[in-house]
Amino acid sequence: MLDTPTYLLIVVVGGLITLVVGQILMRSGIGFLRDVFDDDEAAVSANRLLGVLFHLVALGFLALISTYRPFDVEGRVQIVVTQLGGVLLLLGVLHGLALLLLARIRSKRRNESLESAMTSQYEQQRRARQSRQQVIEGGPSSGN
Repeated sequence: MLDTPTYLLIVVVGGLITLVVGQILMRSGIGFLRDVFDDDEAAVSANRLLGVLFHLVALGFLALISTYRPFDVEGRVQIVVTQLGGVLLLLGVLHGLALLLLARIRSKRRNESLESAMTSQYEQQRRARQSRQQVIEGGPSSGN
């Protein structure tokens, strides 16, 4: 069984790591989100919401792991390192999942944009062909 100072050390160090990683993700992620979303305000809002989600999940996991001993290790330092290792693994997994989700969103939006541009271009070409065909056939602009 762990004593209170060990629990507090795990929570404080893990909390600091979580806050630092979360801030790095939020600062670095805004450029990516601006590419995903057309609207700058939507990108900033999504960045904040993802930051809150990241912090809540990571800090919640930290609170749980501070009392959980997945491996039977002896000594305060070994316990702290083992439990913080679990926190770091979780932060890495959360970061990877967030990147995968954002990459899928960006890919979907790019595909939609490309599809829209191609449809617009097709419609313009179709109208141009129809206009030329009407002129050739002596359509409404021929004055017959």
